[in-house]
Amino acid sequence: MRIVLPRLRPTQIAGIVLLAAVTAVGIYLLVRERVTSEEAQIRKLIRDGEKAFEEQKLKRCLALVADDYSDNFAADSKDELEQTLRLLFLSSKKIRVSLDDIRIRIRGDEADITLIATGTAETIYGDISLHRESGYTRYALAIRKDRGRWKLVRAEGIE
Repeated sequence: MRIVLPRLRPTQIAGIVLLAAVTAVGIYLLVRERVTSEEAQIRKLIRDGEKAFEEQKLKRCLALVADDYSDNFAADSKDELEQTLRLLFLSSKKIRVSLDDIRIRIRGDEADITLIATGTAETIYGDISLHRESGYTRYALAIRKDRGRWKLVRAEGIE
């Protein structure tokens, strides 16, 4: 059996093309909105971490870190990170951090961030440059969603 389709008029074809375009734009905007929303959440995580670090709020810092955290410069675990931060905070009067050139790449429930971090700490031993002490200024961070919240999983000094 042969199916014969009615011939479409040019206005009908234009309508179908317009409907397809509107649908595609709608899908794009939905996906873009989700990515934009995720990126906004990640940027908030970065700001919250920076503020908690400068205010020397250990619990707030650790709340942003995953239980299986590790890095290549100070801590092999979240517990070691806690001890490192505790010592820094106890010996510091004031900490200032500057984060620049923040780049975020989202992959579902995981994301990669690169950024430049510099900072100083006024300690009981004198002023120190945090980036000179660590030997790095550019960092690569891996984060993932944990129960709906982004958390830091890995930090690596790369430059």
